[in-house]
Amino acid sequence: MDWHNLMSTLATQASDLELLQLQTAVEHLLSQPARMIAIRQQLHVGQTVQYLDVRDNRMHAAKVIEFKADQLMVHASHDGKYKWIRYAAIGLDPSVKVAQQPKEVLPRREDFALGDTVSFEGRDLIRKFGKISRINQKTASIVCEDGHEWRVSFALLQRVINV
Repeated sequence: MDWHNLMSTLATQASDLELLQLQTAVEHLLSQPARMIAIRQQLHVGQTVQYLDVRDNRMHAAKVIEFKADQLMVHASHDGKYKWIRYAAIGLDPSVKVAQQPKEVLPRREDFALGDTVSFEGRDLIRKFGKISRINQKTASIVCEDGHEWRVSFALLQRVINV
């Protein structure tokens, strides 16, 4: 895409209202969960990535530290600072496709017992750990390390093996 021509055209021909409408439309596209999840699936903690620093409009190298639902924390190599950035700021190689994993057999109720240590990924895309306190018909009640209790479908649970 010819960004220089596009910006020149917008600067000379678009009204402030049209620019604001364009900004709103772009923000709406960037905040779609499907876009964020598609990027998140290609990332893991400790991975080195390139990200766009909107303050200086340059790409910088950083290491992924932590994930939230709509942003991730990175440790920037160029200045040593920890920063929360949007998923859209990550520069992924478009030629790299997410490998299709073979279908797994989902865990069932019979695979778990009271007191098992398990983990699951919450709605905020952060992994939570806890122990099974109750086994229900379709879910397990999990008491997490922070004291919160969750009811989680067996299909979303993963057994944690203490080493």
